Amino acid sequence: MKKVLLGTTALLGVGSIAGAAQASDGIKLDVGGFFQTVYQGVFDKKSEGHFGNHRNTDRLLHNAEVHFKGETTLDNGLTVGAQIELEGENANDQIDKSFVYWSGGFGRVSVGSQDGPIAACPVFPPGATANFSGFSPASWGSNDPVASNSVCTDTVSNSQSVKYTTPNFAGFQLILAYQPSANAEDYTQAGVNGSGTPTNPDGTAHHNFAAYATYSYAGDGWGVDWGGGGSWQGKFNETEGGNDGHTSTYQTALTLTFGGFGVGGIFEYYNNGGDDNNAWIGGGGLSYGVDAWTVGLQGSHGSYDATGGTGSGHRTLNRVIVTGSYEMGPGVLLDAELGYTWFKDTDNTVDEDRDSYHAFDVGIGSKFTF
Repeated sequence: MKKVLLGTTALLGVGSIAGAAQASDGIKLDVGGFFQTVYQGVFDKKSEGHFGNHRNTDRLLHNAEVHFKGETTLDNGLTVGAQIELEGENANDQIDKSFVYWSGGFGRVSVGSQDGPIAACPVFPPGATANFSGFSPASWGSNDPVASNSVCTDTVSNSQSVKYTTPNFAGFQLILAYQPSANAEDYTQAGVNGSGTPTNPDGTAHHNFAAYATYSYAGDGWGVDWGGGGSWQGKFNETEGGNDGHTSTYQTALTLTFGGFGVGGIFEYYNNGGDDNNAWIGGGGLSYGVDAWTVGLQGSHGSYDATGGTGSGHRTLNRVIVTGSYEMGPGVLLDAELGYTWFKDTDNTVDEDRDSYHAFDVGIGSKFTF
C-alpha cells in the first residue's frame, strides 16, 4: 500500500514551475517500489573446459527499488511532477533514475536520468513473468559467455536526457529523446551536479538521439499493440587500438490479444561500431490467463558477430522457457519457470575447447509491489 506523505523541497523545485498557475493542494509525495526474490537451479557441465566449471548449481538473488514520486495538476491543467528511483541492492550507483516531467494537451516532457524509448520496452511479447523471461530478465539461468539476449537496449541509456511523448492520435504516439552525453548519469560525474560540462573519455558516446513510434488498438475482446524505432550515437570517441565506434540500434515488436490469449514477437538489430561487432536478436512468446493464473512460453535467438571474441567468428545463443504465475493478492505475485539454454560458437570466437554450451534451469520467485 502506498503511503502518502507531505511534499517537501526534496522534489527538486517542481513546485516553482509555472509560478502564476498554482494548484490548490500542492504537490504530494507517494512512496512505492518493488522487491523481487528468486531461488534458481542451473544444471550444466561443471567439469574443466566448460563454462559451468567452478560454478554453483543453485543460487538466491533479489532485486529491490524504492520509488519516490510527487505530482500535482495546476489550475491551468498542466501536470507537473518528479520521480526518484532508489536502488535497494546497488551500492555503487544508488540512484537508478531521477527525473522531472510536465504533461498536458501537448503530450509529456521529462528531463533527467531515465530509460530511453527502446529501453523502456513499450511493447514486449507475452509469456514472461516478473522474474523470468526468454530474453533478458532479472534472472537469466545460464553460465553462457553472452549472458542474455537483450531486445530492450538503446544508445540513450540512463544518462541525463530529455524525452518527449506526443499525445495519442487515434492510437499512435511518437517518443523522441536526446542525450548530450552518455557519461553523465551518476551525480559524482562532471557536468551532472556541478560546474562545467560532461567529460568525453575514449569509448564514450555523446549527442545521442532516439525515436520510437507505437500503435495500440482495443477491439471487442481483442487488441493489438505495435512499436518500432531506432537510436543513434551522434559522436563517439574511439578507443585507441580498440575495436569500437558509432553504434545504432533498431527494434520492432508486435503483440495480439484474444480474450485470455496473447501472442507476439520482437526483433532488435545492433549496428555496433568497429569490425565484426554486429548482432541481431529475435523471438516471441504466448500466454494464457484465467483469473489469477497465467501460463506462458517464450523463446529467443541471438546471432552475434565476433563481439568480445578474438577473431572473425560467429556465436549464437538460444533460450526457451515455460513460465507460470499466480497473483495471490494486490501487489503479491508468485512465479516459476523451467528453461533450456544453448550456445554455439563457430570459428573459435571464444576458444576451441568451449565451442558449445547447454543448460537446464528451474526457478521459483516472488514480487512484492508497494
